[in-house]
Amino acid sequence: MKEQAKNAQADSTRLRLYSLIGWELRFTNSRESEKIADEMIRLATANNDFLHLAEAYQIKGFARVLEQKLDQTLEMYAVAIAYAQKANSGFVHAHLLSLIAGMYQDKGDFDKAIRYYLEGLKIAEGAKSPEMIATLANNTAEAYSDAGRPISFTLPFYEKALKEEIAMKNWQYVGMIYSNIAKEYMLAKNKPQAEKYAGLAIESINKANDRAYVYATVSSDIGEMYLGIGKYAEAENYLQKSYRILDSIGTKDNKLIPLSALARLYLAQNKLDKAKKTGEQVLAFATAYHDKLFLRDACNVLSAIAKKRNQPAQALVYFEAFKNWNDSIYNEKRIKGIEDVESRLKLQKNELEVKYLSDKRNEENKELKQSNIGLQATTIAILVLSLVLLIVGGVLWQSNRSRGRKNLELEKQKQVIERQSHEKDTLIREINHRVKNNLQVISSLLNLQANSLSDPAATEALRDSHMRVKAISMIHQKLYGYEENASIPLGAYINSLFADLRMVFAAVHIQLDCSTEPDGLLLDMESAVPLGLILNETITNALKYAFQNKPAGKITIRMIETANQDYVLTVQDDGNGLPEGFDEANAGSLGFRIIRELSRQLRGKYQYTNNLGTCFTLHFPNTTRRNRRS
Repeated sequence: MKEQAKNAQADSTRLRLYSLIGWELRFTNSRESEKIADEMIRLATANNDFLHLAEAYQIKGFARVLEQKLDQTLEMYAVAIAYAQKANSGFVHAHLLSLIAGMYQDKGDFDKAIRYYLEGLKIAEGAKSPEMIATLANNTAEAYSDAGRPISFTLPFYEKALKEEIAMKNWQYVGMIYSNIAKEYMLAKNKPQAEKYAGLAIESINKANDRAYVYATVSSDIGEMYLGIGKYAEAENYLQKSYRILDSIGTKDNKLIPLSALARLYLAQNKLDKAKKTGEQVLAFATAYHDKLFLRDACNVLSAIAKKRNQPAQALVYFEAFKNWNDSIYNEKRIKGIEDVESRLKLQKNELEVKYLSDKRNEENKELKQSNIGLQATTIAILVLSLVLLIVGGVLWQSNRSRGRKNLELEKQKQVIERQSHEKDTLIREINHRVKNNLQVISSLLNLQANSLSDPAATEALRDSHMRVKAISMIHQKLYGYEENASIPLGAYINSLFADLRMVFAAVHIQLDCSTEPDGLLLDMESAVPLGLILNETITNALKYAFQNKPAGKITIRMIETANQDYVLTVQDDGNGLPEGFDEANAGSLGFRIIRELSRQLRGKYQYTNNLGTCFTLHFPNTTRRNRRS
C-alpha cells in the first residue's frame, strides 16, 4: 500500500492512502507513522485539504501518546479538532474527543473521561455516524465501570452500542460489547448472566474472519471473566489466544493484560513453575513500559508463589515491592490533595501568628496607656503628700519586686508545662503511628497467608481476621493524623473502612450514605476500638450476604449523640433482608459473637430488624457515663 501511495498521481488519492497507512502503523512503527503524517501535512496544506490535515495531526498526536508526552498530545489533538471543524467532519471530531477521553481514562481521571466521551457521543449522533456512536457509547460505559458505577449506569450505553454494531453486522465489535456486559455481570456477582453474555461474545467473534486487535481484546475479556468465575480451562484458552495475537502485532503494553491474568490463573491452579515464568515476564515487560499497575500485580503473584514454595525471604522481598508499588499508585491520586491541605494549613498558621502578635501588641499598648495615667496621678499625689507616697512607694516597690519574681517563676512553670504537653502529644502520636504500622504488618501477613491457602473456609477466615486487624489499625491511623490525639472523627473513619471493605469484596456496585449528628462527631479511644470492630462485622455481613443477585444497593450508616449524651448507631441496607426464622441469639458464627461481646463491653443494647432490608441498631452510653456506672 505504501508503494501505491508513492505512485498515486493525484494528491487526493495519495492522501487517502497515506491516511490509511499512517493509522495502521500507529502501533507497529510509530516513527514511520509520524513521517507519513508529516508528508500528509505537506500535501494537504498545499491543497487546503482540512480533513486530511485533521487526520494527519490525529496520527501525530497518537504517536505522542505512545511516547507518554501527554501535553504535546493534547496540542496535536487541539489542532486536529480545529481542522475537523473547518472540514465539517463530525466523525473525525467525535473520534478525536474519544481519543482525548481515553487518555484521561488511562490516567484515572474518570470524570474528565466521561465528560469528553459524552461530548463526542453528542457530536457523533448529530453527524449520524453509526460507527462513532457505537464506539463512544461503549467507551462511555467502560469509563462509568472504571469509575465504580453500578451496571444500571453502564448497561444503557452498552445496549446503544450493540444496536449500532449489530445493524452494521460488525461482529468483532458486537463480541467486544457482549464481553464487556459479561464482565459487568461478573462484578455484580450474577454468574448466570455473565456466562450468558460470554457465550454471545464467543458466538459473535467467531462470525468474524479477522483475528487481529479487537479479536484479541475480546478474547482477553472473556478469559478474565472465566477466570473470575473459576472456569480455568476456558480462561487459559482465551487468554493464551489473546496474548499470541497481541504479541504478534506488537501492541507493547496491551499484551500485559492477558499475560498478567495468565499468571494469576496458573497461581490459582497451583501450577507454580508456569506461574513464576509468566509472572517474571509480566515484571520484565511492566518494567520496560514503566507500568506501575502491572508491576504491582506481578510482585503480588511472585510473592504468593515464593510463599507457597516456603521461601519466606523471597516472598517478603516481592511483598515489600508489591506494597511499595501499591502505595505509589495510591499516593499519586492523593498527593495533590495533600499539598493543597498543607498549603491551607500553612496559611492558617501564618494568619493565627499575625493575629496573636497583633493582640499581644494591643494588650501591651493598653497596659502602657493605663500605666501613664497612673503615673500622672502619682505625680500629683506626691506633690500633696510626698512623705506618705514615699512610704507607699516603698511598699509598692517591694510588692512589685515580689510579684515580678512570682511572674518569672510562673512563666518558667508555664514553659515547662507547654514543653511537657508538646512532648506528650508527640509521644502519643508516635505510639499511635507505631501501633498502626505494627497492625498493618500483621494485617498484611494475614492477607498474604490467605492468598497462599486453597481451602476456601480457611481463606475466608483469614481474610475476616485481616479486616478486623485493619479496622483497629485505621483507628490508630486516624489518631495519628488528627489534632485531637485522644479522639477520632467518626464519619471519616466509617468512610475509610467502607472503602477498604468494598474493595476486598469487589462490591463496587454498593454505595454508602454516611452521616453523624452533630457533624464531625468525635469518638474517644475507649469507644472507638470496639465500635470500629462492630462496624467492620456489620458492613462485612451486608456486603457478603445482603445484595446477592442484586445489581446495585446502598448501605446507610447513621451515628447520633442523644440529648442525654448517649450514642445511637444504625446500619441499614436495602438488600434481601434477614432470613425467615433468624435468631441472632443462637447464631454461632464468630462475627455475631464479636458483636455480642463488644456491645456488652460498651454496655450497649442492640437489635436486628427487617425494614426494607436488614437494620442493625446499637444504643450505648458515652465513656463518661459508663465510667460513672462502673
